[in-house]
Amino acid sequence: MKNLELKTEYEVCIPNKSIVGLFNECLKNGKKVIITSDMYLPEDIIKDILSHCGITGYEKLYLSSSIKRTKRTGALFRYILDKENLKPCQLVHIGDTLKSDFIRPKIMGIHTTMITLTKSKVDNTSYLSLLNNVIDYMCQTKEDYFKYLGYRCLGPLLWGYIHWLIKNFQKEDLNKIYFFARDGLIMKKAFDIVNKDERLKSYYLEVSRRSLRVPILWNDPSFINLLTMLSPSKRISLKSIFDGVGLNIIDHIALVRKYGYDLNSYFYRNTILEENRLMLLYNELQNEIILNSKKEFVLMCEYMKQMHVEGRFAVVDIGWSGGMQRFLQKSLGIIGIENEILGYYTGVADYYKRNMNDGKLSLHGYLFDFYNNVNSVDKRSPFVGLYETLFLEQKGSVKNYIRDKNEWLVAERYDYEYQMNGELQEEYYIVEKIQSAALDFINDIEAIEFVKYIPFTPDVLFANLKAVGLSPSRKDLKMLAKFRFFDEGETFSLVSSKSFIYYVFNPRCLKNDLLSSKWKIGFLKCLLKIPFPYFKLYKILKNRN
Repeated sequence: MKNLELKTEYEVCIPNKSIVGLFNECLKNGKKVIITSDMYLPEDIIKDILSHCGITGYEKLYLSSSIKRTKRTGALFRYILDKENLKPCQLVHIGDTLKSDFIRPKIMGIHTTMITLTKSKVDNTSYLSLLNNVIDYMCQTKEDYFKYLGYRCLGPLLWGYIHWLIKNFQKEDLNKIYFFARDGLIMKKAFDIVNKDERLKSYYLEVSRRSLRVPILWNDPSFINLLTMLSPSKRISLKSIFDGVGLNIIDHIALVRKYGYDLNSYFYRNTILEENRLMLLYNELQNEIILNSKKEFVLMCEYMKQMHVEGRFAVVDIGWSGGMQRFLQKSLGIIGIENEILGYYTGVADYYKRNMNDGKLSLHGYLFDFYNNVNSVDKRSPFVGLYETLFLEQKGSVKNYIRDKNEWLVAERYDYEYQMNGELQEEYYIVEKIQSAALDFINDIEAIEFVKYIPFTPDVLFANLKAVGLSPSRKDLKMLAKFRFFDEGETFSLVSSKSFIYYVFNPRCLKNDLLSSKWKIGFLKCLLKIPFPYFKLYKILKNRN
């Protein structure tokens, strides 16, 4: 690992252009230039780094690691003056550290020039280059597309997110953290690798939108309230409405047909309340919805008590608008359990306000956060399906709660989406590869000491995944487009575009298919197959809809 760190340090060092320019100007004007540093690395490594950065032509190199003296104490400056046979007034020292490069030499009578470094000296492009150099040296699985995707794209994002979580937990003095199923499992695994603070106790809470939403419907079973609980998609299927209230549409097919609908019926959110037949159908379901909701409420609350979900604690999930946090907070309030829930997510979307009807929520986002910053940019919406797929647990979604043979409350799961007739499908192994490689990245980078001092931003750590989502290569589309995505009882391919000619004669289908797509940039690129600013096109189409 030491050799890896030295090799990585050599490759990722980036020259400060303004300082190198000053260095070259001194040489051009015939000045004698000496380089000195308190750096701990061996002299041969430092020389290689300087050469790698284009810094050549200096007279001497004086290092603390070789001479066993430091600038901080002044001993290194005295050594240089003696070796170079110089008086202090004959030496000009240029540096960026207040005590070592300015105060100490100044006291000794050496002329000093203090350089003030600003964050803008190194931009995100430089940090991304540095990150990818680290990745290229650490990654041993570049030949496997999915492992490399996990290592290069999911790993950095997950690593940065976990460090952000820990920083926030410590700042807020939180010591009880619940990671929500299913996306939270990979997050908890990463957290357990990174976290060294024994005060932070983490737990895996087996919940889902369905398992938390259905139990509180009895409190307000109105259709308007239900709309705030469903996925915010502009297109709402009848299947997703039944799924949203915890009922199986197949068991109610006679009622569905009574009102002139079928299993494939869908509606548009902006006009759905004008669908009189749908309102009548829903009214017929209300008694069943309420009875089922009350039954599930009792068991769900008992599960929460069993898991000691009470007091002040954090919940962690992928995002986007705090719905599950809202459902949990409301349930605990109904049964009189004191709680203060702080929610932490990879992103908080601009539609979070729909979850504020039952009380204020405390929401915090890593990549974007409309709750705390109205000027945020939703970075994952053009490829939300691809994004969410990477975090998926390899088990079915939580349906509700049942008692086991010991009367213990356990989560009842739906069948796993990527398992058919008892056989695990290809997607199962792909997700497993991606997540395993992401955790490998975290283990590897945590072992490199100097990386902790590099101020990687969320945007930098997200950049590789964002590039796949917004500017997919042909190989990306070939490997990922047919991946199945499951949401609110429906199944989609991430990209399911038909031919361009088909849509010319069936323009209505184009709108429906695009709205259904969970990777809209991928959809557009598969459809048009030409170099094009697809993200700009996506934004235009989104605004029109």
